[in-house]
Amino acid sequence: MNATVAVTLLQTILTLIPQITSSKSVATVINALIQIIPIAVQEAQDLLGPIRNIIAALSASDQATADQLAALKALDAQVDAAFDAAVAAYLAKRSPAPANPQ
Repeated sequence: MNATVAVTLLQTILTLIPQITSSKSVATVINALIQIIPIAVQEAQDLLGPIRNIIAALSASDQATADQLAALKALDAQVDAAFDAAVAAYLAKRSPAPANPQ
């Protein structure tokens, strides 16, 4: 499933939510999300490698100006920060609450 199809499907589901009138319909949407989420995560992970490769290749190019190298360095940091934040958010939602030693 490509990203455009996934986004279109999710937007369609979102527009249909106000029309949901039964728990059976809610269950159908939940089941669809259960199937879509792993695909979305994989798509995002699959894009990180090529994006990082492009940044690295342009950074190594003799044609890149100092301003462009600075922009690439900022993009690299942005990709790293977004990935780290996504991992932290995922782990925070999945991890049990720490014990409260009192």
